[in-house]
Amino acid sequence: MARIALQKISVAELSDFTFEIQDREFVTLAGPPGCGSSTILRLIAGLEDPSQGEIFFGERRMNDVPAKDREVAFVSRDYAPYPRMSVRDNLAFALRTGKFSEVEIKKRVLAAAEVLGLQDVMDRMPATLDAGERQRLALGRAIARQPKVILLDEPFAGLDGEARARGRAEIRKLHQRLPATIIYATTDPVEALAMGVRLVVLDRGVVQQEGNSATVYDAPANLFVAGFVGQPPMNLIRGTLKQDRDSLVFSEQGDGTIKIRLPVSDFSNAKDFVGQPIVLGIRPEHIAVAPAETGSSPSSFRALVDMVEPVGADTNLYLQTGAHALICRSHDGVDRSQAGHRSQFEIDLKEARLFDPASGRLLARDG
Repeated sequence: MARIALQKISVAELSDFTFEIQDREFVTLAGPPGCGSSTILRLIAGLEDPSQGEIFFGERRMNDVPAKDREVAFVSRDYAPYPRMSVRDNLAFALRTGKFSEVEIKKRVLAAAEVLGLQDVMDRMPATLDAGERQRLALGRAIARQPKVILLDEPFAGLDGEARARGRAEIRKLHQRLPATIIYATTDPVEALAMGVRLVVLDRGVVQQEGNSATVYDAPANLFVAGFVGQPPMNLIRGTLKQDRDSLVFSEQGDGTIKIRLPVSDFSNAKDFVGQPIVLGIRPEHIAVAPAETGSSPSSFRALVDMVEPVGADTNLYLQTGAHALICRSHDGVDRSQAGHRSQFEIDLKEARLFDPASGRLLARDG
């Protein structure tokens, strides 16, 4: 198959859009509804035509190639199996219409069932399957065709959290076992990070950032990515900077209580923003409840605890600083009785990020 290339595509949410995916690559397209990810999949599948621009599979121009001839499988959240066919016959349907031999059909159906763990339900009807099994059946029908490209448009959107996690694990295993390019589209920021071998964040048809999950999470390229990637998302705090000898002092706007000192040596490119508005970004897990004996420090601030929300091993604390609502994700047990009280908190300064509020871009840290 070689690479897939979209060159100067214009249609729906996309305008003059250019993008490449390498042979057998796993790419996750993520963004809010309307970001353009579903349109990209439909263009590659041949289900939608661009008003201008070209689509290539390797050196072959695909604009005029019908969907059925593209060796592409498309799986979406709206998959509906044939209700009067068993799982086995559902898996075999596309192969029979493609006039494969019965020997080849049996071989491919059994291989797909084994990959997805469907061996024990082969003779059952779709109505007797749970939601997770039906979605694995959709994947099975796709991979039984042995396509060169598998397109997945929010395939697990209708499933509960546990079933979604199992489905994502199945997809990752598929990529290891199949010689296919896989492109996965999602509007879920948690799913985006979980699936992001190469994560591409989109907003209104424009690529905002791409890279592996860790890079996109740790150093979001702009305010949009910072607010989309992660659950809860990054805290974004508006304020101003002033320089005090070898420190940059960030002061939260208005009546906010946050006033922290950042080393100039870490943010040399932020000196141009001294006296100007700026945005401080900090992930919820990089705000901690300060020990009782800790006094004021260059990284501490006081805040009202609005609500205490246990989330398994961690606890989300919803804070009010006077100018912003923030979230602190604490790894230590916090009693619900803390709600309604003021407490001291600390920011991990090594994890602080600064953004230009006008352009939205991240000001890269030095070193």
